[in-house]
Amino acid sequence: MIQIYCGDGKGKTTAAVGAAVRFAGCGGRVLFSQFMKSGTSSEISILKSIQSIDVFEGYSVSKFSFMMNKSEREKAAIGFLKQLEDIKKLSCENNYGMIIADELAVCVSCGFVPEEEAIEFLKNVPAETEIIITGRNPSESLLGYADYVSEIKKIKHPFDRGVDARRGIEF
Repeated sequence: MIQIYCGDGKGKTTAAVGAAVRFAGCGGRVLFSQFMKSGTSSEISILKSIQSIDVFEGYSVSKFSFMMNKSEREKAAIGFLKQLEDIKKLSCENNYGMIIADELAVCVSCGFVPEEEAIEFLKNVPAETEIIITGRNPSESLLGYADYVSEIKKIKHPFDRGVDARRGIEF
């Protein structure tokens, strides 16, 4: 089945990480890959230590998309599309029971990954594989392919008061 964790609230990646740990805990194999992040989020180190979770480190960025110039956006689009292609290939070559594409919805909504490429990925992953996609603003087409959609809504967040992201809490 396909799950999407979306919304403007904190916890989308955390929910996906929890699902990965749960699935690995029952003996399943997981492929975990992050889009739109630098690869330094704290969850990566612990996920790498779990034998049945493979962390695929694709293209990394150190800026939010709205802070990127045209050249950076073009490079990111090439890098993220290659990352998705690599995940497609890995999903066919390996026996993963779960694939997590963290922040893929954002890649689509920001124009880095064409929507049709993301949908092609969903169509071609082996039927017995659970897919989890996270990120803000998933397209209606992505939502249409999902079996589960969970929206995490922000009510209040310290960032609104000028508090920077904290290591181990937000990243």
